Amino acid sequence: MDFLPVFFRVRGQPCLVVGGGEVALRKVHSLMRAGAKVTVVSPDLVEGLLALAVEGRIAHLEKRFEVADLEATVLVVSATNHAEVNQAVYAAAQLRRLPVNVVDCPDLCSFIFPAIIDRSPLVIAVSSGGASPVLA
Repeated sequence: MDFLPVFFRVRGQPCLVVGGGEVALRKVHSLMRAGAKVTVVSPDLVEGLLALAVEGRIAHLEKRFEVADLEATVLVVSATNHAEVNQAVYAAAQLRRLPVNVVDCPDLCSFIFPAIIDRSPLVIAVSSGGASPVLA
């Protein structure tokens, strides 16, 4: 077993997502469903993220990632297609001992997002340890 299965309580907690594309949008939706206060750092946003920002449902920092962006966050997700940015997010989060997920890079993750079956109050998480998310 490569990852310890756990559930994070993020309700009302600040979480950071780096990246403004469709993958980031999916991670933002997951965090929002769990009640997180989400901030997205990205120079550009896809339409769905832009709508959430305009509605005030997420905060948007219209810029490139900086280490200072990790201040006052409890969890970080990097969902960019830039390897150097993903590596920088991972390294900065590790130094601060923050849980970090770099999408599609299990080696740069201290946690992963499982496949989720939500029939609240029953929630089932299924994972392949990042080896085969589609199978999960």
